[in-house]
Amino acid sequence: MGRRDNGLIVKGLRASYGNVEVLHGVSFSLSSGVGCLLGPNGAGKSTLLKCLAGVIKPSAGDASFYGFDLINSELKERARLVAYVPQEFSARFPYKVFDVVLMGRNPHVNVLIGPDGKDEEATWKALELLGIADLADRPFTKLSGGQRRLVMVARAIAQGGKLMILDEPTSFLDFKNQFLVLSVVRKIAERFKKIILLSLHDPNQAMRFCDVAFLLKGGKLIESGSVDEVLTVGTLDHLYDMRSRLVTADGIKFIIPLAAAL
Repeated sequence: MGRRDNGLIVKGLRASYGNVEVLHGVSFSLSSGVGCLLGPNGAGKSTLLKCLAGVIKPSAGDASFYGFDLINSELKERARLVAYVPQEFSARFPYKVFDVVLMGRNPHVNVLIGPDGKDEEATWKALELLGIADLADRPFTKLSGGQRRLVMVARAIAQGGKLMILDEPTSFLDFKNQFLVLSVVRKIAERFKKIILLSLHDPNQAMRFCDVAFLLKGGKLIESGSVDEVLTVGTLDHLYDMRSRLVTADGIKFIIPLAAAL
């Protein structure tokens, strides 16, 4: 699968639901920073992330992270290296928020001894990083959708994997907390040298917080590269079948939609 210093490498990934193929030979690499999957609904973003996280088995292709086989590895081995936050999640039991985040430490915990002080410290740090330490004793089932999203991101941070996979981490979040989560993601990538792959719906968020963009349409990768190179009016108009305009305010670029194709 190539040299061990190449970060995340995906080659010819295909995936199907029943007889319907939804990923058609996707290949890309991400060696550092924050990479973002962008594309319309049904483009295959969540399916791709689930394949890399080990949630579903691709029908063909390979994926590795610093030489580690992401497709055929054991769950616990993968969990030590990869932290995954799904787009949707549910909770049947009223675990306290602190315990939900602490569960992120499971891949590192001795099953005979249980979590130790180091695991609890990592849990508190993750909660504090996202500004939700005050929720520690609240039942997870009593939280709002946005609060649950923040808790799941905190759990991924506490898990400590070198690769973080986040499927629409800003879903259900208000404007302030969208900015908070993506700011934390940016900080984690820079401070701890983690590689982060996430999916977003808003190209403006990708331009602000991400380094590399991967554009998916109809289960195929149609463009990839730095956000400055890839997120242009032409590529985004083609990706979303619409017209848009690029504007700059206070040195920050924004894409403004003009009209969708009829």
